[in-house]
Amino acid sequence: MKMQKWEKAIEYVLIGVIVFIGFVSLFYSWIDSAFNIIVNIYLLTGLAVAVSLAVVLIVMAFDER
Repeated sequence: MKMQKWEKAIEYVLIGVIVFIGFVSLFYSWIDSAFNIIVNIYLLTGLAVAVSLAVVLIVMAFDER
């Protein structure tokens, strides 16, 4: 059964949110353990948004449903 456009949009949003949360926690723990500094929340959020957007765009490019 073919997915409708709004179903695909919800799927991509869910992928983006899950990947964003994962990258925030991953980057925070990595930067904290590697450099032993307090992480700037705006830099961390921007980095996670950029990586999450890239992951979602890659998924969209290879999705052929």
